[in-house]
Amino acid sequence: MSRRSFIKGAAILSAASLIAKALSAVFKIPLDRWFIGPEGIAVYQNAYTIYNWLFAVAATGIPLAVSNMVADSSEDEAAEIRSSAMWLVTALCAVAAAGLFIFARPLAVWIAGGGDGQAALAIRVMSVGVLFLGVGSAYKGYFQGRGDMTPSAVSQVADSLLKACVGLGVCALLVPKGIEVAAAGAMSGVTAGSAVCAAILVIMGKKRIAVYRGPSLGRAKKIAAFAIPVTLGASGFSCVMLADNFTVQKILVSCGSSVSAATELFGHLTRAFMIYNLPATLIAAVTVSVAPACAEADRAGDSALMRKNADSAAAMLSLVSAPCLFGCAFFSDDILRFLYGGEVHGDVLALVGILMLLIPFTQVVSGILQATGCVWPPIAVLGATTLIKLALNFVLVPLMGVSGAALATVAAYFMCCTALVRLFRLRMGFGLRAGTFIFPLLAAAFAGLVGRAICSGAGGGSLGFLIGGGVMAAVYALTMLVIVIAAKKQRM
Repeated sequence: MSRRSFIKGAAILSAASLIAKALSAVFKIPLDRWFIGPEGIAVYQNAYTIYNWLFAVAATGIPLAVSNMVADSSEDEAAEIRSSAMWLVTALCAVAAAGLFIFARPLAVWIAGGGDGQAALAIRVMSVGVLFLGVGSAYKGYFQGRGDMTPSAVSQVADSLLKACVGLGVCALLVPKGIEVAAAGAMSGVTAGSAVCAAILVIMGKKRIAVYRGPSLGRAKKIAAFAIPVTLGASGFSCVMLADNFTVQKILVSCGSSVSAATELFGHLTRAFMIYNLPATLIAAVTVSVAPACAEADRAGDSALMRKNADSAAAMLSLVSAPCLFGCAFFSDDILRFLYGGEVHGDVLALVGILMLLIPFTQVVSGILQATGCVWPPIAVLGATTLIKLALNFVLVPLMGVSGAALATVAAYFMCCTALVRLFRLRMGFGLRAGTFIFPLLAAAFAGLVGRAICSGAGGGSLGFLIGGGVMAAVYALTMLVIVIAAKKQRM
């Protein structure tokens, strides 16, 4: 995969991700603000975080592994890889779905730290959607390995559209029946989206794939051996989110909060991470595209192309993450008040804003390392990150509440980034250019200061925020344009 095709593929997936996240916002913000509130959104999130982890395993990690194997395979080999992956992951998803459905109630009670397990019904509804993840993951991996990102993009948008329409519609009908039932209604949109996503990929596959082969046990074993480390790496952040799900509410309850109050506070943390998801999704598109491109460059021994791909991925990452980081720093209260109204916890969003740079950075760097054969060291780093995060939760949450959970994640991922930078330099023989990150961060900081001043001058409120945020975006774009032009002139 050439550098040009990698950038084109990343652009296609990034555009689809933007549309998907816009649809997700259309779904989750009204869901929170007008239907089920912070307590209800926490009930929904208790189920959705489990789905998100399984999605990271089946629909992110597996496609990455399959795409790396397919990248330089013949059509016959690629067809066998696809069918073997589909049957392997579908079998695993069926087992996971059955387990979630059967043990939904005790799992929901355990997550909430007590109570009657309000998330149980949502978990059962979600478990049906898990069944469809295996089919989609195999086809996505095949298409991405061939450099064809369009099917993944189309299915992603359709998934989000169904999630928004079905989820909001069913939830609106079930609100009178209480939070538990309404949250399960919202989760039905996730299940519908998962089913439609798999169907679209199969239909597009019939039109684009000329060679079909049956599954092979030997090939399935190779896929499993290749996919396990890649999947562990891809699900790193989802594991951290599961750590929050499994500990934060319990710690709050042990410190004297009621189950209902702890659930509502966790809902405020959930709100912040919903906003985080925009840059994270865009960067995931970069990771999906750069991994097979770097794998191919590594196999060809083309170090120059490898460095160009890595630098391009880092540049795309920093251009998106930097304004998000400082936007949350300067407008955290304004963003939350504009989107949700009522009580806000801006300190939580300000901390989560830092993660908009740290977490995507770890995903891109670990993705490149694993694609070039450095498989287990990044996983060890990500595993240590989860353990550090867990330990810090028990120290910081009792002291700071849900803000402590966000700070624990920031501290853990700062250590993770430091370790991965050293590992990347040792493995690749070169480091990512500092200017790739410094200039966007400086431009975003300057733009944020200007935007904050304009917002305050306009009297604050929703109008002041919209004006200030618009000015920040314009100033950032203009500043980066000046920097790019100056850099080109210097090279000439």
